[in-house]
Amino acid sequence: MIVSRVVASRVKSDPVRVAQAAADTLPPKLRPVVGSVAWPAARRFKLVARRLGMRMVKGPWNDAKEHFNMGRMTEAATVLQGHTRYPFVKRRAEYYAGELAAISPDPIPPKPKVIMGERVEGRVLHCVTNALPYTQAGYTVRTHRIVTAQKAAGLDPHVVSSWGWPMLQGHADAEPYEEIDGVPYYRLLPSGEVPFETRGRMIRGASEVTELVRKLRPQVVHAATDHRNGSVALAVRERTGTPFVYEVRGFLEETWASRDPARIGSERHLLQREREAFLMRSADAVVTLAETMATEIVERGVPREKIYLAPNAVDDTLLTADYDGAAFRAQYGIEPDEIVVGSVSSIVAYEGFATLLNAAALLRDQGTPVRVLLVGDGAERPALVAQVEELGLADAVLPGRVGPEEALQAQAAIDIFVCPREDLRVCRLVTPLKPVEAMALGKPVVLSDLPALSELVGSDGAGMLVPAGDPAELAKALARLREDPAHRAAMGEAGRAEVAAKRTWSRVAETYRDLYRSL
Repeated sequence: MIVSRVVASRVKSDPVRVAQAAADTLPPKLRPVVGSVAWPAARRFKLVARRLGMRMVKGPWNDAKEHFNMGRMTEAATVLQGHTRYPFVKRRAEYYAGELAAISPDPIPPKPKVIMGERVEGRVLHCVTNALPYTQAGYTVRTHRIVTAQKAAGLDPHVVSSWGWPMLQGHADAEPYEEIDGVPYYRLLPSGEVPFETRGRMIRGASEVTELVRKLRPQVVHAATDHRNGSVALAVRERTGTPFVYEVRGFLEETWASRDPARIGSERHLLQREREAFLMRSADAVVTLAETMATEIVERGVPREKIYLAPNAVDDTLLTADYDGAAFRAQYGIEPDEIVVGSVSSIVAYEGFATLLNAAALLRDQGTPVRVLLVGDGAERPALVAQVEELGLADAVLPGRVGPEEALQAQAAIDIFVCPREDLRVCRLVTPLKPVEAMALGKPVVLSDLPALSELVGSDGAGMLVPAGDPAELAKALARLREDPAHRAAMGEAGRAEVAAKRTWSRVAETYRDLYRSL
């Protein structure tokens, strides 16, 4: 029903849908006859018109796309302004303008205040981009671990995902409400006209989250990055008076810029950075994952006493869990006596796995071979597969994406967990979760010597740090651990103790509970 309304909202600008709508007004017996002529003709007309239009605007279209990809957002919209007689060009120009407006000041117009009833003690509404079960990623897993830990600590957490998700991502069967492990999850599903750019969706989101807050009466609205959720939560605070906590899980403008150095300092990079900083300064409190991130947030104008640390953590049960790593090794032909080095991670360039493969090649050439296991998927995986072939690492294992339980089995199958991240700004600031899981399982970890990673290992002996991007130094560290099983065991136990002391969800839930009480 909802999908049909979404489709209907687009009929006016589409000749194919116009033909279909016209056929629907005819008597049932005539519809197949008329439709068999009108529908193909309209479709043909649409394709021909678009093809001719594309020939006319090919240069400006490609220029605008390049401007947008490089963060020159005003130029992207401006290039197309002289060609908006073509509907598809006008739509793209409006899209670029809307994306720019989303990261400019005041993207969501003010509205009158809402009358609120008495708040429900301990109730908190988490505003997130996406969530389980439709998206399985570090972001969604962290959200669910937080809310289940909060529930166990006596709080009453609820979760609402961003407007339009997950239906606009193709999940037409999504329901507006679901309970997962006893936690309510709300989805703001489209009806009527669907905004096709970010600002329009944020405006719709602010209205619907405001109504949800009016019904639920939470004591706190807790938004997780990025600015889209933060802007919605800020608008909701202005309309309902509900305190707004902003959780900075990463600096996404830095992640975006890291993919191409030419993007650094672009209009998008600077505007999004300032929008994020404005939300941090405007929030009643800020939560983040690590001291390195807190330092960055202070540099953006937020008082340190306003910032709380809630690091990446693990379930307490993981500290004593026993996953069948031997079965995973056997599945991929890894012998029990082979030393396995590797990671379970998203396979993206900044993770630095090319450095690990080069280090493995050096160890093989030195007569001290190791077996590489890289579990996960991402944009960099094809390049790594090609590098494995080029280096002649025929026994390296790259199985691709696996499920959550199998991912923990893979962690247990690894003898030395490696996190060889590149020396990029985003890697210096943001701490990953997977090394924490490896430490909880008692695995020795070798990490790039970057501030966010060195903070992970904490006390002496919980990990080994090596220069980022240096295969020779990484090879030396792996060779030392390869030959010293006692050292590996000691490092693993030190890492487990570090996690038990600081990085379990039960401890993190206490931080959130104290923060909410302070508001």
